[in-house]
Amino acid sequence: MTDKKKDKEAEFYRRIAELRSKNNQFPWTSGEIPIFELPKEQTKLFADSEAEGSEMSSEELERRVLMDLVAPTYNFRTFYKRLNYELRRANRYDRKLTLLIVAVDGLDEIFRIRGPEVRDNVVSASAAVMLTSIRDVDLIGRCREDAFGIILPETPRSGAEVAAERIRTRLENFEVVVKGRSYLITASVGVACFLGKPLVESGYGQGPSVEDVFGAAADAVMRCMKNGGNEVAFADDKSEE
Repeated sequence: MTDKKKDKEAEFYRRIAELRSKNNQFPWTSGEIPIFELPKEQTKLFADSEAEGSEMSSEELERRVLMDLVAPTYNFRTFYKRLNYELRRANRYDRKLTLLIVAVDGLDEIFRIRGPEVRDNVVSASAAVMLTSIRDVDLIGRCREDAFGIILPETPRSGAEVAAERIRTRLENFEVVVKGRSYLITASVGVACFLGKPLVESGYGQGPSVEDVFGAAADAVMRCMKNGGNEVAFADDKSEE
């Protein structure tokens, strides 16, 4: 690497660090992130510095810090920090909260046969469908190559059932067209609900950790995938285990 490229790279990461600090995203320790096949290079908090250089605008750089590089959603780190905030808020004020993890079925097969461009188009289109299926107050982020997390504030199990099934059905009926070829997709949806607890019962507001809630939703979506996908599973539904 030439000295000029090294200088550009150093400037790029300096600006990234400043924006992370500004958005309360730094420092970030690995212990805060659950084990769920963490995102690959495509969804990390940095872009290809050699390809992009340090000349991009502050708006574009900030977008790359907060947003996924493929889907029109938050990236995993931004999403996970927001989930942590929303769970603490729900626990403190005795509010309900639901977390959905939506995994696009068969994405590995699409990548193997059709390559990364088609996969990324399917991911982006799927995210767009999810965005049209949720409320303005809900929040979505890409959690790994094939999966998205959706935070539903103030949402009990009954509302979660409706939201999860709406997303599953809309994806099932959606057709992605890439270079003239159509792709029909389905999704597995794992659901974890936090129903809120009065402070007197929860010991000064101590409730489940963000890792607990995220892990429960991840386990539920894994059950769906093992069953062949295109279904909804709740973390507290023991009948499926």
